Amino acid sequence: MTSDVFLPIVVTTIAITLSLLLLIRLVNIFTPRPITTMSIPTLPTETQLSYLAEGAANVIYRLTPPSRFLLRLRKTLASSQPNLSAYNYLSTTAYPLFPAHLLLTTTLIRLPPSLISSENIRLKALEASGQRPKKRHGMYLETEEEYGFLVADMTPYTPRQILVEFKPKWVVQSPSAPEGAKRCRTCALRAMKRQGGGFCPLDLASGEKRRVARAVEFILPTKAPKGFEVFGGWEEERKMLREKVIGFLLEGELMEVLKGLQRRLDPEGPLGSMREGFTDAMTVRDLTAFLRVDMDVDPGVECGVGDLDMKTKEGGKEEYWRATEKMLIEEGWYDSKGSVCEL
Repeated sequence: MTSDVFLPIVVTTIAITLSLLLLIRLVNIFTPRPITTMSIPTLPTETQLSYLAEGAANVIYRLTPPSRFLLRLRKTLASSQPNLSAYNYLSTTAYPLFPAHLLLTTTLIRLPPSLISSENIRLKALEASGQRPKKRHGMYLETEEEYGFLVADMTPYTPRQILVEFKPKWVVQSPSAPEGAKRCRTCALRAMKRQGGGFCPLDLASGEKRRVARAVEFILPTKAPKGFEVFGGWEEERKMLREKVIGFLLEGELMEVLKGLQRRLDPEGPLGSMREGFTDAMTVRDLTAFLRVDMDVDPGVECGVGDLDMKTKEGGKEEYWRATEKMLIEEGWYDSKGSVCEL
C-alpha cells in the first residue's frame, strides 16, 4: 500500500478513536446521574459494529476502532423501556443501591440516523446464514430508539484471563414461600419448568465454602475458553480458577450486598402488597455478575455488576409474578423433595 493511500486510513482511524474517547469523557461514567438530552454525545457515524451476542432483550456489538466498551441496543419488546428512561433509572435508583466499585461502567450514547435499520438488515442476514441463534429469530432492534448503552467490556484482554458470568437470582428465599419449604424460589421454578440442573442461589450466597464450591461448579467453563493460554493442563487451570472464584464469593462483599438488598427491598414477596421497592428487588434478582479473572495475579478477580434493567408492573408483569408464585405454592414445587436444593 502506497503512503498516499495509507496515510488517510491512519488519520481516519485515529480521528474515530479520539472521537470515541472524547464522547466517553463527556459523560461522567463512574457516577451516573440524570442527564438531559443535550448532554448526550453521539456515536461517530464512521464507527463500525460487529455482532457479538444477544439475550432476550438486547443485542451486544463490538466497536471498530477497538474500544474498552461494547454497544448494547434494545429489541422491540412490550415490556422494555426507552433507553433514556432506563438510563435515568440506573442513575437515580439502581446504581445508588451498590458500592460504586462493584458496578459495570455504563453510559448513554446517541445513535446516528439509520443505524438501527441497518443493523436490523444485518440481523436478518445473520439469520439467513445460520449465524444467529434460532430462538432469537424474528426479534429485531427497536426502530424508534434514539439511544444505546456503552457498557464496559469485561472480556479478557490478555491470554491469561477468563470471563465468568452468572445471574445470582434469588439469593434469599421468597418471603411468600410456604413455611417448611424444601426448595428455594429459583430451584422451585426450575423444577416446575423442568429445566436442567443449575446452581442453587442459596448455596452461592451461603458463606459456606462447601456450598459455594458446589454452586461454582455450574458457572465455570468446562473447557478452556478460546484464546486462553493454558499452562500445565486445563484441569489444573480450572482448579485454580475455581479457588479464585470461591474466594471472591466468600471474602468479597457482592453476595452480602445482594442478600441485604433483596431482604430490604421486598420483605413480603410476590404475594404481598408489591409496595415501593418490589420492582427494584426484581431488578436485583435479574442482574448479571461479570468476573474477569486473571490467572497470574492474586487474587486477580475484577467484578462488574450489569443488566440492572428497570422492571415495572405494567404489561401484565404484576399478574405474571403473582400467578407464578401461586402456582409454585399450590402445585407443591416449593415442598417437593428429591432435588439438590434443601435450603
